[in-house]
Amino acid sequence: MRREFGPGSFEAADLRAGRVDRHYEKVLTRLLSAHALAEKLTAAGYARAQGFTDDPALQHTITKNLGEERKHARLIYAVLEELGVSETRADRSLITALKAPSFAAPRHFAEAARDELDLVMASVSLDMTGLIMIGVNYKESSYAPHARAAEIILAEEEEHELFAAGELREAVDHFGAERVTRALHEWLPYAVNFFGPPGSGFTHDCIRYGLKVRDNAELAELYLSLLERRLAQAGLALPLLTPTYPHELA
Repeated sequence: MRREFGPGSFEAADLRAGRVDRHYEKVLTRLLSAHALAEKLTAAGYARAQGFTDDPALQHTITKNLGEERKHARLIYAVLEELGVSETRADRSLITALKAPSFAAPRHFAEAARDELDLVMASVSLDMTGLIMIGVNYKESSYAPHARAAEIILAEEEEHELFAAGELREAVDHFGAERVTRALHEWLPYAVNFFGPPGSGFTHDCIRYGLKVRDNAELAELYLSLLERRLAQAGLALPLLTPTYPHELA
């Protein structure tokens, strides 16, 4: 698919001055709104997780991640504000989309996570997927303010993902492989569906406009490949999933 605009092609002033196709702005606003809400829900999940443990070291990590996720959400909402889109308006535009499989992982973390093991699964499901989405797609965005925000987020998400990798190995020692596997079966479909449906018209527009680099199916495959290695290091196997979106356990 031919990319029409290279990384950092446009600033907010270009859109305000009408130098960019209005459909570009519509696609960009939807993409930014989804990114901001995912960050906000992840922050809500970390806020919920503060009651999961009395361990000082883990509490410190949760508090740190919570602060960073809130910062990430503010960064993206600030990018939207430059376009004249308030946080309330952005969130309202996604009321229907929030029920889609692509929001299942952050929504489950924010609303239904129960214990320390769910915190580990959320880290594996959200920090790894977020790192891929931002590192592969958003840091090369044709919209310069989003690319700059992505660079800031990426540096901090890499540390979150390293936490997830270490916690996964420790979870097997603490909870046992059988219980971790059950939790993985619950969370994995949420995680892989985070990238959204493959070959959608919206993703086609994002790639054409240079707002994304790869299709959702490619990102999901990359995530599963990385996760399989993480699981192998913890002595676990990757569960089988159905091949089509939305993915479920096979």
